[in-house]
Amino acid sequence: MSTKEIFDGKIFSVVQKEMEVNGRLMWRDLVIHPGGAAISVIVDHKILLVRQTRAGIGNVQTLEIPAGTIDAGEDPMVTANRELNEETGCTAESLSLITAFWPTPGYDSEVIYVYQAHGVSKAEHRLAMDDTEDITLVWMDVEEAYQKIAMGEIRDGKTILAIYHAKLQELEATSEK
Repeated sequence: MSTKEIFDGKIFSVVQKEMEVNGRLMWRDLVIHPGGAAISVIVDHKILLVRQTRAGIGNVQTLEIPAGTIDAGEDPMVTANRELNEETGCTAESLSLITAFWPTPGYDSEVIYVYQAHGVSKAEHRLAMDDTEDITLVWMDVEEAYQKIAMGEIRDGKTILAIYHAKLQELEATSEK
């Protein structure tokens, strides 16, 4: 089976790949992406979100959990720690993996790793943000963030996953009492 490179960009590439599906050969357009790591930070029932403008949805400002692209050969946890520092100025004593998922497996190879931060504090040395980033930090009550999903104000998949996870943890903690 053959593959043709169509585009090779800074963050992703696009290829056409010949595949066999149900005994027939066909070409598929695929986005090849190194993946990303995202961090859910919950402190005192508040989740840390970043407000930023996203070109892919028409320069709309979104509320998302901090996240970034995995560098070549980089461990996703290293990416998560770096992005937490760059985007928020925070550091974590430890991270635990909530899950890894494929956001659009029909045409994209990207895997997003979502981590829960533990022992969050202000970083001693803050890393510089990418020059393309314009980020505002927003601490939001988990319940309010949950309601913003229902109202269509939070639509980012990794962020929805993190908020649902936080809400589930709160419900489990309440039921254990």
